[in-house]
Amino acid sequence: MYHNIWHAVVLMAVCAALAAAQPARGQNTGALRVGYTEPDTLDPHVALSGSSPSIVRFLYRGLTRFAIRDGRVTTSAVDPDLAGSWIEPDADDLTWVFRLRRGIQFHKGFGELTAEDVKFSFERQMNDPQHMVFANNLDVISSIEVVNNYTLWITLKYPDPVFLLRVAGFQQGYIVSKKAVQQYGERFPWNPVGTGPFYFEQRIKDEKIILKSHEAYEEPQRVDESPPRTRPNLDEVHWFDVRDSDTMVLGLKYGAFDIIYPNVITPALFESAKQIGAVLDKRGPGLQWSLFFNTGQKPFDAIEVRRAVMYAIDRNAIKEAVWLKDMAMLAVSPVPPGYVGHTPVEILPHDPERARALLTKAGHSGLFLQAHFISEAFEYPKIMALVQQQLNAVGIELPLVPVKNAIYHERIQANQNAIVLHNAARLPHADVMLSLFYHSSQAPNPRLGQTGTNFSHYRDMDDLLEQARQTANDDDREKLYHEAQQRLMRDAVVLPIVIVPDMSLRNPKRVRSPFDPEMGEAALHYFYNYPELFELVRQSYP
Repeated sequence: MYHNIWHAVVLMAVCAALAAAQPARGQNTGALRVGYTEPDTLDPHVALSGSSPSIVRFLYRGLTRFAIRDGRVTTSAVDPDLAGSWIEPDADDLTWVFRLRRGIQFHKGFGELTAEDVKFSFERQMNDPQHMVFANNLDVISSIEVVNNYTLWITLKYPDPVFLLRVAGFQQGYIVSKKAVQQYGERFPWNPVGTGPFYFEQRIKDEKIILKSHEAYEEPQRVDESPPRTRPNLDEVHWFDVRDSDTMVLGLKYGAFDIIYPNVITPALFESAKQIGAVLDKRGPGLQWSLFFNTGQKPFDAIEVRRAVMYAIDRNAIKEAVWLKDMAMLAVSPVPPGYVGHTPVEILPHDPERARALLTKAGHSGLFLQAHFISEAFEYPKIMALVQQQLNAVGIELPLVPVKNAIYHERIQANQNAIVLHNAARLPHADVMLSLFYHSSQAPNPRLGQTGTNFSHYRDMDDLLEQARQTANDDDREKLYHEAQQRLMRDAVVLPIVIVPDMSLRNPKRVRSPFDPEMGEAALHYFYNYPELFELVRQSYP
């Protein structure tokens, strides 16, 4: 409570300051003000949680970028970005050739981008998989060779249909300055240097981060655009640390913020935002929430118990209780719609009687599970409280221990939950999703220091993934992905629950977006793909 009061006091002070410095009507202030939370890091290769994946998009770019087609952003196709062109491998070859655009400048005088920076950005992750959280997405790479300042060869271990997405500006695909990383060392996370449209200017801890326009930024020419743009529309970005959603809405109303990203958009919050004329920007393909069952721990080593839990859970009741109407849809497969290789599969329906019968068949008149940790952040506590109630209705007791979000993720990496609630948005391809969550190499093993997201500890996916990677025909590969999704449901190792689009609230009187607010963008990093395309409306604060 005291934290919320403190934020309200801070907001009042911010609003008062804005009122005192009110620009003349029609004058553009040049600064975009975002109400979010403070990021954990500005190093893109460890930016996994909170607002970090969102803000690093302002600072960095990749060899390719998610394509803009017919006025919409898609994450299933790419266009050139730092790489102006590339040559794909021949049928009997595994080497990609990338040619960089010349003259691309890093922030703060760190010089021109070269092939050495690209090689360094990938290899710093590949050589340190314990700390670089997206390193496994680069496992496909066998070697990287710099030919000259603007050309490099990347040789793969096996054919990879998703490789151009892997090197897009997202997670492992972001390119950092080799010189800056070596110069700053452990201080690089708060001295970031990329090639993106904005550079890091200042961090005022627990208050805001200030980014400024990168004057040397020049984005590549799009298929539908001539000539290419040369600088962002915005002069600055002020990224405020706001922990309370009500405070965010109040700030949106009185001009402290132009865009807000609440933890959860509740009916009351959405109604308040509508009353002040805010626009809800929805982006796909969205986060998929799922429950994973650790098949290596009792009682979930028994398939009857796993199926009993799946029958006990009412996914539709969870969707209706947690999200507003039309803001979530029931998941239909372990691989979400919009991902290459997706297919709908049969998911066990809510049936408490069948759940009880399966428990009896497994030799349990009831079950008392050990206490499970649950994150206090986002929708985690609401979802798991409903799961707890539904399991209790069939005789399964599940004590819950709320913890901070970072601690929750530490606990599930240590295999301390037999049931893991997790949400995910990944590169939109079945190989990526299936590899990260079901390949045996991704099972967490704290004794060996091995992290991963195969929370089910599933062992029967490797063969299908290997066959798919060695299959040249797209249709045959898709059939293998379909079989993989059906196998996961047959073995009852995961229960897909809902898919929720990424959402934020924007004041259209201050900020104009070039994309349709109703899924006009596909985004994977919990924010807008191209913030440099925002336009500040030449109008005073609300």
